[in-house]
Amino acid sequence: MWYRLKAFLRFYREAKTKFNVHSPFLYDLLTGVLDINKEFYPFSTLEEARKDLLHDHRKIAVKDYGAGSQVMKDNVREVCRIASTSLSNPRKCRVLFNLVNHYKCTQVLELGTSLGLSSGYMASANRLASVVTLEGDENISAIARELHSKMKIINVEVVTGPFEETLSGVLHRMKKRPDLVFLDGNHKKEAVVEYFEAILPFCHDGTVIVVDDIYWSEDMESGWKSLVSRPEITLSVDLFEVGLLFFNKSLSRENHRIFPFKYKPWRIGLFG
Repeated sequence: MWYRLKAFLRFYREAKTKFNVHSPFLYDLLTGVLDINKEFYPFSTLEEARKDLLHDHRKIAVKDYGAGSQVMKDNVREVCRIASTSLSNPRKCRVLFNLVNHYKCTQVLELGTSLGLSSGYMASANRLASVVTLEGDENISAIARELHSKMKIINVEVVTGPFEETLSGVLHRMKKRPDLVFLDGNHKKEAVVEYFEAILPFCHDGTVIVVDDIYWSEDMESGWKSLVSRPEITLSVDLFEVGLLFFNKSLSRENHRIFPFKYKPWRIGLFG
């Protein structure tokens, strides 16, 4: 908790807004994906599903494969408790939705389904897209499939099992290279770097990799920095909650910390 607070204060001090960037590609990303308040029609339905999960008192047995929860240590948990600690918040879900929508992604890969809400957002952004999401625990997978079925989202496939056993097979059988990858399944540097290495050969110039919770811990921040330094990455964007990695070879190599303009209104480009 204290580490994340200190990391946020450091991030906030250094973060820029859309008025401090010069790259047309980055400005388009900020105005078309990150700094918009447009309400798309699936949002209200998806947030109703979130409310249902937050009031779901069913108990399920859970096996953690990654770093585990920072809050819950018991293996039998109420769905509502999982939802309150594990679901991506609305802002993060909207960023994922906007990325799929703005870049017209048709092949999406997610590592870390949780209860299925983030994959629901991404699948709803383009009903013609194929979304494959990997989840380690079979009982959590069942809740996610239930949510997708209830919302009539048919373009999501939930694959259950440890990522070390499922990721390679999924990558080789996907019909297209992934346009968007969301890494949200294991908040450890070693695992994140390992998944990046496995996915890298399947990426193309337009692929965007979204890394979740990059300030989860000092170890996770170190993992993020190691990915940013990779020679294949031409642009990295640190949003604190998530980090974005781009492979577009037409871009100059840059790393930016970005925060919404409304939270730093004095950063209008006049004084840097």
